[in-house]
Amino acid sequence: MQFSGKKSPLQKNPKSKILENGYINVYSSLNPKEKRQLDFKRLYKEQRPKWDETLVYLAAKFQELLPKDSIVLDLGCGRGNYVIDENRKNIQWAVGLDVAEEHTKGNICLDEIFYGGAENLPFEDASFDVVVSLWVLEHLENPEKVFAEVTRVLKPGGYFLFAAPNKGYLPLRLADMLGKVGLIEKLVDMLFGRKEKDVFPAFYRANCIKDIKNLLPNEMTVEELGYNFDPSYTSFNKFTFNFTRLVKSLQDSLGVHFWDSHLIGIIKKSV
Repeated sequence: MQFSGKKSPLQKNPKSKILENGYINVYSSLNPKEKRQLDFKRLYKEQRPKWDETLVYLAAKFQELLPKDSIVLDLGCGRGNYVIDENRKNIQWAVGLDVAEEHTKGNICLDEIFYGGAENLPFEDASFDVVVSLWVLEHLENPEKVFAEVTRVLKPGGYFLFAAPNKGYLPLRLADMLGKVGLIEKLVDMLFGRKEKDVFPAFYRANCIKDIKNLLPNEMTVEELGYNFDPSYTSFNKFTFNFTRLVKSLQDSLGVHFWDSHLIGIIKKSV
């Protein structure tokens, strides 16, 4: 299956529209709890201009690294992809893959969506300039096989860009404990407005720097692989926002990453 000869009408006329401009653009309606998270991210950016929100950072790196007419695979595409939305006019053809059609309802940023597992991608070798994967690595039972498949379908010199949870993030460890006693679904809904159906099983087998480096094939070179902070997970009012900032400062002074919620990767396939 070849995509290089295809030309997307979405490149000139994307279906995804910006509903609210800002440091983080908004492409879909937000519930009050999601709006609160967005507000705290924007506030933290105002206070710490050198910081960048994870998806904003990846969207900018996409624009910097990829040619204008890129062929893109969104691995675990779900209902949308901020990185693709922000770069849709530079993408010649965008393909998505997810495990089931029900998970991709409302996705309007892609040209084609395929269904199946990531351990055996239904694409030819060297099909894509870039594979983007957001909040997927934590769900992989066999990440080494998936990384091998990503490497296979990338063109020489292509990029694998991903964002994933940091498995060492302290609130995530606490959430895992709550999950074992059946409380996590209610907590996620109460704090972030997400229902149980949006919370998928996670294994966290590729969610720290050491594990990812050990799992990547030899053809893949790490260009960037690091942790990133997000204040919104523990900010619910002014007091908790200030507490979140204080713990972040303490963490940084200790040189550890228990308060950095995300892992960002930019991996390049050898030419």
